[in-house]
Amino acid sequence: MHSQTAPNPIETVKDEIRDQRRHLSRGRTILSENRTDNHLIGKFQAVAGATVETDLNIVFSRRWKKVGLTERENTVKFAATVRCTGHGCADPVHEVPATGEFLLDGDADETAPAAQPVIDAARKWAQQHAETCRALPYSRY
Repeated sequence: MHSQTAPNPIETVKDEIRDQRRHLSRGRTILSENRTDNHLIGKFQAVAGATVETDLNIVFSRRWKKVGLTERENTVKFAATVRCTGHGCADPVHEVPATGEFLLDGDADETAPAAQPVIDAARKWAQQHAETCRALPYSRY
């Protein structure tokens, strides 16, 4: 018997960090150093039928090192966005603030768990919103 489960977001973060490192090792460009990857980490059905979706935002950037401002270092931080897709929702977007920056060169297995508090806060808000939102799903007609 096969049961479908959602992917573990921490494993996704580890994979994205490793992929970003590989990508940067092949040749750096501004676009590849500064980008945001969004991953769906939750989807809830609201009371009146609208959908509440939660995305984890993995933000890659480059900053100046503090000493001398002559070298840069690649970083990663985590934030989340919750969107209610319902018609008539009074609070359709909620942002979970980004964590502090972590060096991209750090161990992905140690850095990735820093995303968990952001994931937990976003999912909690989304579930509470889904339990009280009276927004209706959009109709295609």
